Amino acid sequence: MSERIIKINELIKQKLSQIIVKEIEFPENALVTITRVQTTPDIKASKVFISVLPEKFRGTALETLRKNKKNIRNLLKKQMTTKFVPNLNFLVDEQEIFASEIDKLLDELK
Repeated sequence: MSERIIKINELIKQKLSQIIVKEIEFPENALVTITRVQTTPDIKASKVFISVLPEKFRGTALETLRKNKKNIRNLLKKQMTTKFVPNLNFLVDEQEIFASEIDKLLDELK
């Protein structure tokens, strides 16, 4: 991955984190966090991985983000200084789920 794409991923992650906190309404007590972003080399698409706590709100949070994708992208476009703003695809971060399951198992062993 090029240095440019790494910087763009970090910038998108930072800006989207601010946007979802300020602009998107999730169920009460739901905590949605952007864990990582993967952008294609041509900057046409980005996979945005999220973590949702408590877990019971994952589907609702993902649906909310997907319904508001166009609005979120427009808000991101206003904040980005790059020529292109990628299309956004929101996904639940399976690595986060796997890591939390491992943590639970390790706690049980103690």
